[in-house]
Amino acid sequence: MKYNDYELLDLIYDNDEVAYDIMLNKYKPIIYNKALEYYTYLKNNNCTGFTQDDFFLEGIVAFNHAIKYFDPNKKSLFYSFLLICLTSRFNLMYRDILRLKNKPLLKYQELDYEVRDSNSIDPYDALDDFEIDKKLYEYLYEVSFIDAAIIELRLNDFKYYEIGELLDVSTSQISRVIKNMKKKFSYSY
Repeated sequence: MKYNDYELLDLIYDNDEVAYDIMLNKYKPIIYNKALEYYTYLKNNNCTGFTQDDFFLEGIVAFNHAIKYFDPNKKSLFYSFLLICLTSRFNLMYRDILRLKNKPLLKYQELDYEVRDSNSIDPYDALDDFEIDKKLYEYLYEVSFIDAAIIELRLNDFKYYEIGELLDVSTSQISRVIKNMKKKFSYSY
């Protein structure tokens, strides 16, 4: 018997492992292709220190997140919501990989001599960046899922109208969420 996504989700919410396996197998190629897209992009830009499996596993985490938070009452397709979750998760992973603290691992080359440069990066500045990122992630776990999605999309340079279309929210709600985040972080320094 063939089930549609809504029927499978209902079964999954009733802890049916077979329905979960069916749903995962249905969307595995999409997760794999999206993971391959990000992996290939980074590989083509000479970044190392990660594998394609790392991206695929992040895709599975995004898939589980999509199952948990999908709301069929919003009249959107699970497929569309999954793509948003995958893109958001992979963008966060991409940003983490390219962060300043990971750059030595990504472009590692052994030197035969000692390098001393007055313009080098101060390790304490890098530590401050790490603390800011840590506070941001903690904040994302405090707010609602939709607010976290708005913040993540905005941090990934999505415009207000794009976020509104993707998440079906008003620009005033987006503005409120961004304003609250800025307010929260202005007091933390």
